[in-house]
Amino acid sequence: MLTSLDNNQKILTSRLFCVLIFFEPNRMVGKEVGMLRLTIFTGALLFLLINSLSLAQGDYRWPRQLIFGSTEVGTAGYALLVAWTTEFTVATGVQARVLPGTTPTITSWLLEGRVDFVSAPLTVLVESLDGEPGYRPGPLRVAYPVFLAPWGLMVRGDSPYRRVQDVGPGTRLAWPPFSYFHRILDGLLACRGLTREQVRLVPVANYSANSRVIAEGGADIAFTSPISDVNVEVEGNPRGIRWLAVPTAQEDRTCLQRWQRAYPLLQLVRPAEIGVQSARGVRMFVIPSVYYTRADVSEELVYNLVKWLDENHSLYRDKHALARFQSMESLRFIVENMGVPLHPGTVRYLREKGLWTQEMARKQETAVKLVDQYATLYERASSLARSRRISTDPASESWQRFWRDFLAQNRVPRFSEAWRP
Repeated sequence: MLTSLDNNQKILTSRLFCVLIFFEPNRMVGKEVGMLRLTIFTGALLFLLINSLSLAQGDYRWPRQLIFGSTEVGTAGYALLVAWTTEFTVATGVQARVLPGTTPTITSWLLEGRVDFVSAPLTVLVESLDGEPGYRPGPLRVAYPVFLAPWGLMVRGDSPYRRVQDVGPGTRLAWPPFSYFHRILDGLLACRGLTREQVRLVPVANYSANSRVIAEGGADIAFTSPISDVNVEVEGNPRGIRWLAVPTAQEDRTCLQRWQRAYPLLQLVRPAEIGVQSARGVRMFVIPSVYYTRADVSEELVYNLVKWLDENHSLYRDKHALARFQSMESLRFIVENMGVPLHPGTVRYLREKGLWTQEMARKQETAVKLVDQYATLYERASSLARSRRISTDPASESWQRFWRDFLAQNRVPRFSEAWRP
């Protein structure tokens, strides 16, 4: 009868059977003895149920707690992380904590070992290894996808801008305080043969303000993602919103090539399938959001987490609108189309599933080598800076100058210039 069960199920069933034999009703026992047996049975059953959680995935014993860093409250990444970790805790008994913060902050937490995983866009890999203000390079590894986020150019519904080719001198661009936004928008300007001096840069305080300024009429164009909650709000303004399609190579090859050269994560382009209704079917850049960890995090832990996320997708896929994209299909899309530094635990699971190829292995070796090269360069630069009593605070101007000069003196390009995913 037990032959169809796995070893852990057999163990649990046998233990429960023993408890049930002990609790077999006996009409001859007194009321007090019966109550005692009921108490013992209830306690034993609870113990076995709790104990079974540690046996939930083969013989792997999960850690007592896992801590996840996340983008701010109100972002899609945060909401999705809270949704699935709730189910994860119920299924495994692991206490999952979610700590929100800015991307430089949560990346620092990860590299300092204060969190185990971080949910953030793949742009964080570029920002970190480039040593942008607030970030420091480190041995980051990708564990699993969050979702494949579309990103594009948003305008107000009554805007005269219909195509990228309409961007010209005097266009007002929303300009948030994010370096990768600046570089992507610089690519747009290069596409149109323009410079920053020829357009109007409209400073905005944060990501949400970057979208709201469009509805308010303070800027003509904003680079943003249609999956963001703020854009649901902005789409509801009386004039609505529209999106400018990324041109195909047939429509404007020169523009597309110039734009994609400006930033390494603009190589994937396809019609938006998710997000606000106004964006559906519009050609946009695809920039994945992923779960990062460190290279030194246990291979067993990452392997078992990836395995759980894949095998238990049905438990959480309906808990958030984007949860269906946190899947093995999304992971395959990333590794088949990009060369990202995967964690060994993720590679192990892909091999086990028969999905790992020689081409993936080649791209993996190149990406890991490059990431670790910049992490090592950072350690060398930090040591040299400390010996000269120069601040190594990644947000300080003195460190930023020193880091740029260090790379130049060693004839090393920025990571974003060397990495071609």
